[in-house]
Amino acid sequence: MMDTEHPQPLHNAPPAKESRRIWWSLCAVSLLTIIIAGIALAGRIADYNKESDHPLFAYIQVASTSFTFAGRPVELVEETIDGRDVIRVRYGDEELILDVAIPPLVPLPTLYERQKDWLTLSFFADRAGMSMREFQQKIENDEIKPRLALVTRTPFGVEPIKEKNHESLQQPETWGNGELRSDLWRFDCYEFLRDGTIVHEQKRFPESGKSLLRRQNYAKLKGEPIPQRRDGELEEYSWQRGAALKIMPRAPAITMEQQALRVSGWTLPATAAGFLVFLISFFFAIAPARTVE
Repeated sequence: MMDTEHPQPLHNAPPAKESRRIWWSLCAVSLLTIIIAGIALAGRIADYNKESDHPLFAYIQVASTSFTFAGRPVELVEETIDGRDVIRVRYGDEELILDVAIPPLVPLPTLYERQKDWLTLSFFADRAGMSMREFQQKIENDEIKPRLALVTRTPFGVEPIKEKNHESLQQPETWGNGELRSDLWRFDCYEFLRDGTIVHEQKRFPESGKSLLRRQNYAKLKGEPIPQRRDGELEEYSWQRGAALKIMPRAPAITMEQQALRVSGWTLPATAAGFLVFLISFFFAIAPARTVE
């Protein structure tokens, strides 16, 4: 008869000390794996970032509606032309007439606050390879000359993308849907050059890495040409993308093509597997011994 007052260990289980020794050994091995693979992973990422020539732009948003850039006056004025609300932008002898893409919901006191949902004006410069302190010193010493750009976002500014076996759902052109349908946003990027001219480019919201990979896998299954990114997207590491982020209700998803983890090789799965094994073995090692009544 079983003694109910004094629980006994399971007879078919290994002794508690031996079992814990095994789990603690797995903890040690997995921890060593994490350290070795983690150091290798960090080294590969550091080498990738060191060797890459991607710019790193820093931005200063401009709230003033009247100032001087490159010796020429810059002015932004709200007007109504033929019943349309517009922003008139003057830069020296150049002029832009921008339709208000998203009317302000409340009468805020400044143009910057009223139009910040769709318009941004920024000074910017590349600070790759520099700390913020070094960058600021070079700006102050005039060693780096900042650039000036204006970017606008227009909901429903581009046509929906239609593909075989898939068509974008049509929705009413209202403000709410315009904020949700990022695939239909148009970005107009204007750079004010120091020679007094204005350069204009049109861009669209970038496709996510998952969506691109899904299209590519579908094409592989069908034996069709592998699709690439569409022309005219906001490109990662470009000044246009960085400036456009200031007027997006949500940022675009991270792409997969230019990520440092693409060079991780065996180090990433080894680090992840080591961490998982460490968690499992650690909790089994500290678990109380099992008993039966």
